[in-house]
Amino acid sequence: MNVLKIGLAISVGFALGIALFRTPEVKAQQSGNVVLFIHPVLVFDQKMPIDKAITGSRVDGISCIPKPTDKLPDAAVCYVATTN
Repeated sequence: MNVLKIGLAISVGFALGIALFRTPEVKAQQSGNVVLFIHPVLVFDQKMPIDKAITGSRVDGISCIPKPTDKLPDAAVCYVATTN
């Protein structure tokens, strides 16, 4: 009888956990055209902040590629993707 109560308590706890902590569904964007702009940003070193205004209303992604040179060992080119 105790095994049955324990199994029932585990099942109810599991169902309650799913009901309380489930993640909401993410709906895909409706079909249509999305215009994406790629803006290259040159980074000279890791110590100086980059202050550059980038056009677009929302940043959708960023990616940096190291471009080390003898004079600039910490240099990189970052690409920022934005949409209007």
